Amino acid sequence: MLVTDLHGDYDAYARYRDHFLRLQAAGLAETLIFCGDLIHTEESDEVDGSLEIVEDVLALEERLGDHLIYLLGNHELPHLYGFALARGDRVYTPSFERAMGTERARILALFERLPFFARTAAGVAICHAGAAAELVDARAMKRVLALSHSAVRAECDAFLDQHSRPALRTGLARLNGRSYDEMVSEYLGVTQRDDPRYDDLLRGSFVSIASSDYPLLYVALFTRNEQEYARQYPGIVTSFLSNLSTGYAAQRVLVSGHLTCPNGYTIVTEHHLRIASGVHARPRESARYLLLDCGERVESADGLLAGLHRL
Repeated sequence: MLVTDLHGDYDAYARYRDHFLRLQAAGLAETLIFCGDLIHTEESDEVDGSLEIVEDVLALEERLGDHLIYLLGNHELPHLYGFALARGDRVYTPSFERAMGTERARILALFERLPFFARTAAGVAICHAGAAAELVDARAMKRVLALSHSAVRAECDAFLDQHSRPALRTGLARLNGRSYDEMVSEYLGVTQRDDPRYDDLLRGSFVSIASSDYPLLYVALFTRNEQEYARQYPGIVTSFLSNLSTGYAAQRVLVSGHLTCPNGYTIVTEHHLRIASGVHARPRESARYLLLDCGERVESADGLLAGLHRL
């Protein structure tokens, strides 16, 4: 059972979770996959259930073991590197940074081990955002699959150590028209200069130039698919799936979330189905989840439509 992009909606999360558990008890489902972006409400912080969702996922993981898969989304990523995520006037990251509190280490350890992709014997690959042109190169895909967040952070810290951190903070402040202390307080909830996270915002600001692997991770999670690549996108999907097939069953169809879907799903190409299980569905009541039988070979996105359901 695949569910995408719940963005802090605890009520929706609980209903999908409970529905899966009923299906599992009836022998109709074995594994629950969340395709990233469980956190960061699109509404006001007062109704954000992100922390409650992640805490429940941790408890559910203890119960389900390998039958729960949570993929990394672009909204989880900033908390691993210390950068602010915003769209328009909405800055997503600060409220969750503050909400983590004493659970911070446990939550970030979860985010640290979230996989980027899932593959199935049905030939259906699953990810958060979709296919990216930069990953049609087999060597680039191999680098992403082997990526270690801790190694990327260490690479960035080594870069910062080669420069004057106070000077970098000053430059960042000048670029943003605000003091570094103001920014790190707002975005990360850090109010003391002796806080070990004081330079996390600095790291997040320079990681894209300090690490050769991070830009590949970024495009994998932030790609906008056909909106970005237009008519080239079908070929990108085909090559992307081919690279995900190495050493495993041929992957022929991609399923993702990430972007808005009229009526809860979009056939992006013959080999890419996008679904919206929450806020990205237009209208909201058209939100869908996907039931996938991994014992049945799937050849095209059309072959998955019978598995789309609403709660």
